[in-house]
Amino acid sequence: MENNRKPEQLNILFTIASLGLGHATRTLPIIEHFKNQGHKITILSYVKALEFLKDELYDKTIEFISLEDYPKLERGKGWKFYYYLIVDLLKTTKIIKKEKKFLKDKEFDLIISDGRYGFNSKHIPSFLISHQISFIPPKVLMPFKFISDIGNLIHFRKFHKVFIPDFKEKEFNLAGKLSHNILLKFFNYEFVGILSSYKQFNTDKKIDYLFVISGYLDEHKDSFVSRLINQAKNIEGKKVFILGDTSKKEVVNLENNITIYPIATSNLRKELFNAANVIISRTGYTTIMDLIEMNKKGILFPTPNQTEQEYLAKYHSKKNWFITNKNDKDFDLKELINKLDKTTPHPKNEKTTYSIKKIEKIVNYYLDEIFFSIIIPAFNEAKYLKNTLNHIKNLNYSNYEVIIVENGSNDNTYEIAKEYENEKIKVIKSKKGVSIAKNEGIKHINSSDYTIFLDADTILERNFLKELNLFLKEENFAIGTTSIKPYNSNSKIDKFWYKFYDISHKITQTSYSIQIINTSLLNKVKFDEELNFSEDIKFIKDAKKYGKFFFFETNSVATSTRRFKKEGYIKTLIKWTFQAILPEFLKKNSNYNPVR
Repeated sequence: MENNRKPEQLNILFTIASLGLGHATRTLPIIEHFKNQGHKITILSYVKALEFLKDELYDKTIEFISLEDYPKLERGKGWKFYYYLIVDLLKTTKIIKKEKKFLKDKEFDLIISDGRYGFNSKHIPSFLISHQISFIPPKVLMPFKFISDIGNLIHFRKFHKVFIPDFKEKEFNLAGKLSHNILLKFFNYEFVGILSSYKQFNTDKKIDYLFVISGYLDEHKDSFVSRLINQAKNIEGKKVFILGDTSKKEVVNLENNITIYPIATSNLRKELFNAANVIISRTGYTTIMDLIEMNKKGILFPTPNQTEQEYLAKYHSKKNWFITNKNDKDFDLKELINKLDKTTPHPKNEKTTYSIKKIEKIVNYYLDEIFFSIIIPAFNEAKYLKNTLNHIKNLNYSNYEVIIVENGSNDNTYEIAKEYENEKIKVIKSKKGVSIAKNEGIKHINSSDYTIFLDADTILERNFLKELNLFLKEENFAIGTTSIKPYNSNSKIDKFWYKFYDISHKITQTSYSIQIINTSLLNKVKFDEELNFSEDIKFIKDAKKYGKFFFFETNSVATSTRRFKKEGYIKTLIKWTFQAILPEFLKKNSNYNPVR
């Protein structure tokens, strides 16, 4: 709608796993895209990945934060492998909690996380980049694979969408069953295509073989590099090694036309990649995307004990897009090079530029603020209305209006409401009656997307509309309600009963204190003005004829306990149940005694 808006300058948090440089390099083009648009960028990562990004994005306007990353899974051999696996998974859980704690009270407009699961929020658009929708465990742990799948789903569902850097079509699929599996049915995702930090430019192909050996399992690295160097000495042409070692800076030149760079960032990294005819590397998923982005031939070696790389090696060998070897110990480099002519290029022509446009379109959709109209019927609400309106004034949202409908009060409700009147808050009067008041409020709605009917003793906390805005992006709902907590109460009894009512309303598709309807339905659905109680039940029932009901789980809506304190929870439950099942003709024009 024309009312929709988003912040002009975004405060964006990028959180990037440091388990290898692949997470950093594939996220880099997204960071650069938003940075070039003038948005404020914060980058959180750890050790080598953080140092790489600092070198790559040298910019004093970017804030860099170091926060401990997950341990290196799949390390060790024999029984140590399983010992470390258990220890590391427990440590990972603790670190995810630290990530959630870091986000508390932070004011970001957008979160994009590559491989770090704790950085998500209900009120901040949160996106996860991952191609590992389902992990491939070692064979001995395969019977327990469902546990890791469930764990993945729990984390994926906390993000508003998961960006899968792969192609949707089976014939172009790069990650195989890592990204294309049954788990996709249970969370919100989008295949966005490849993500690579490289860009093609014209240059002489002066490097015959470029060896890019980074990875995060250093125990396998040195011996593998030594074997490659020894065999590279016997191959004709210019050979260049990039080792992904941020602790060193000195470039080393060896005999037989071999040059070794400990690390190559920014323009040098891109220059070397463009100048190379053949890339020799680990079977890292980001490397595979880089090769396709740059239309390069590649020879790939899986890291020992890394089940993902071992799977990708087999998968791409069958696809014949690259040459792969089963291991990094037993190989003949000359023989592998001779097989390169038999490979076929990947048939998909969509590159990173296309993927960035797709990501930006999705991000903008979630950033857009839909317009809310909030209607508050107020009868003798002088005691509570001021608190309700103070909370509304503090909402962290800009695209809303409030319509207060005072209906026959004999206290100073109207005067209190008028004190808050401004360009967002409108005060009107109607005849006495809650249904009459709500219908009168409907007449004064601007062109909004959703309308919230809110009791005058019900408060919305600061981020509620941001949360609701993101929730409603998932589907075009007709009507619904939210979970509600007792306002300003730590009583276990209050909390128990409110949770009971939450469950009841979710099951029965009913509500109290708050109803939210798609505004487009208000020309078809109105409150029955002959009803002074249970009017919301009929209203919801009528609205459900035109679409789905929703129950929004939130911790940002609270209402007073005044009725329960005066009448008791059990008596109120019996009373409301009786009123709900009472035939409609007996409800009409019956009196309802409000509690004030």
